[in-house]
Amino acid sequence: MAAKKIEFSAKNVKAFSGWLKKFGSIDQSLLLEVDEPNSMFLAKTYNEERSVVKFSQIKFDSAGLTVKPSKEPMRVKVGIYNIARLMKIMDQFNDEEFTLTVNYDEIDGETVEQAGLNLILKNKNLKMTVECTSLNIFKYISDDLFKDTIASLDDDNVVAKFELSSENIEKINSLCSLDSEDKFMEFKNAANVYVCGKTFDLLIGENPNEHDGSEQSINVFKEQFDSIDVEYYHVQMGEDRLVFSSDDDNTTTVISMVEKD
Repeated sequence: MAAKKIEFSAKNVKAFSGWLKKFGSIDQSLLLEVDEPNSMFLAKTYNEERSVVKFSQIKFDSAGLTVKPSKEPMRVKVGIYNIARLMKIMDQFNDEEFTLTVNYDEIDGETVEQAGLNLILKNKNLKMTVECTSLNIFKYISDDLFKDTIASLDDDNVVAKFELSSENIEKINSLCSLDSEDKFMEFKNAANVYVCGKTFDLLIGENPNEHDGSEQSINVFKEQFDSIDVEYYHVQMGEDRLVFSSDDDNTTTVISMVEKD
């Protein structure tokens, strides 16, 4: 059976590059899903220890891409071996119009999947081909697994809810760099919410919701927090994880607690 394709026309894909960059802080490879029925790209990625999981999606038009409707719209899994390299390849087309073609084929396994073969970027002067990497190198996280399990906290397990601004994230990053002798940071829920290092305590939220008078905290690695984009977040603090839901776009990042030695 001949390979199938999804075709896009593109111009000024800086938003798409910026979206891809979100995942580069966790892993250089990415399992990208091209969801033609819903006109969006989506992806979920995780670090080696799976203590950080990020999920995000972006509409085709918001990414600077216009799809040519297919007879049979599919959701296609595209293995990208090197996110930074793909971004640099897209940069070669500057702001000129070009086409992006996702060639894919059907593969049989435990379930039937649509797997990317290659990406072809082309304008009148330049054609570049990006071979897709095997889906076997990725452990797939379904939408339901992420939403219903990984990023889900029952009300009984929510220790605190608070807002985290981009200014606070930049402040935390700055303080962590000054606190470089220690690899841990702590989110502490008491009468207020604090982020603490070995040498600093930063107030980030006053009077957390449903505070019962007890003090609870979660320790994470600073390198885990590096995966948080500088945006505005609604944060849920559970007994064993932090769930960061961006107010700026459709991105959710989950950071699991670590045990200090």
